[in-house]
Amino acid sequence: MINPFANFYRVPTSLELLDIAFSRAMKSSAAVSKNAPKILKARKKEIKRIQVAIKEIIDRILKIIKMVPIIQEIPEFYRELASLIVNTDELRLTLGKLNGILPILSKIEKDYKTRIKNSEIPKEIAKYRRAVFGRISSIINKQKKSLNYLNEIRGELRRIPSIDYEIPSIVIAGYPNVGKSSLVRLISTGKPEVQPYPFTTKKIIIGHHIVEKNYDMMKLQIIDTPGILDRPMSKRNKIELQAILALNLISDLIIFIFDPTPACGYDIDCQVDLYYEICDNFSKDGKIPIIIVFNKMDLANEEEIQFLKNKLNLNKNDFFLINALIKDENVKELLEFVINKLI
Repeated sequence: MINPFANFYRVPTSLELLDIAFSRAMKSSAAVSKNAPKILKARKKEIKRIQVAIKEIIDRILKIIKMVPIIQEIPEFYRELASLIVNTDELRLTLGKLNGILPILSKIEKDYKTRIKNSEIPKEIAKYRRAVFGRISSIINKQKKSLNYLNEIRGELRRIPSIDYEIPSIVIAGYPNVGKSSLVRLISTGKPEVQPYPFTTKKIIIGHHIVEKNYDMMKLQIIDTPGILDRPMSKRNKIELQAILALNLISDLIIFIFDPTPACGYDIDCQVDLYYEICDNFSKDGKIPIIIVFNKMDLANEEEIQFLKNKLNLNKNDFFLINALIKDENVKELLEFVINKLI
């Protein structure tokens, strides 16, 4: 599914809305016979200007409202993730305020059209139109904060990744710098930034792997999550909570990557604690299988590998030892095992 906020484009400021509406209104012209009385021409001209200005404002505000999906109606993953990025109650309230001015604008148009039709003085008619423009300006300027707020949050919401709920999803988990991004880049179309220091993965990154089975082309979704630090849930930041959402809501299988060496900067006890936290919180019912991977087989010595095996109480066939930088070093075997689990 495409991110429901993907069409949440830039929101015009209050000044921009007014400039567009009034500019188009003043350039508009009403169809009136050349021989029509002066008062009739004045009425038609100013009514047309009022209609154009108010229609322009209403249309653009409706467009803004429609750009933002109804939070309660979007899938749980997007709903929960949106609630981490923005205050969804404030978002609903903001959209409600914008929607609330539409009937007010329509009533102003109706009231002043009546006044203009009943007026016999051209200067008074022009005065009525200026009064309408003044009231429109006052109403829209009061929405300045709302419009600015929507423009501030739209970028974050649009950056939420698009998740396909129809295909199997594999989540790559583990501490920063253990090789998650390298593995995603190796086995999928995803191209995460890979650097030799922690926290290079700033958001969830989606890649795909095409599988040919029984003459059918099938797709797997590979998801790289930000590093999850080992601390209580209540103290996790938004980036870490993104990873938790990915694990909890959209994964069909989790690949947990360990680094048996000191290279990643996190000791074995921290990595093991994180692994068990994920097992306890997201896979204790057994619905989401977890595959254990030891990365950096080119760097890890026998003692380091054995130490980690003992910590996890693993046998030889309970985990994969790979080099996430080279597909020939057991990555193909890992991928085949995953495919057989899911398809």
